[in-house]
Amino acid sequence: MKIGLFDHVEAADRPMATLLDERLTFAQAADEAGIYCLHVAEHHCTPLNMVPVPGVYLGALAWSGLYLRDARLRALFPFRARA
Repeated sequence: MKIGLFDHVEAADRPMATLLDERLTFAQAADEAGIYCLHVAEHHCTPLNMVPVPGVYLGALAWSGLYLRDARLRALFPFRARA
């Protein structure tokens, strides 16, 4: 059985940089524990998920050298009416 995590980077009373550093440390601990994957919520810049752009956050996770798989559950693209 493979175990994965679903992560919300929730609002806290700490600076954003500290909050993101804590999440990277959390992801590293999950990786060391053998967790298979990490999914990130898509609630951009809301109290439920303070990450402004999930792709950049996942890039930071990948850059840190983790072996666990990371992914967004879905990506939303802007809709524009053609003129």
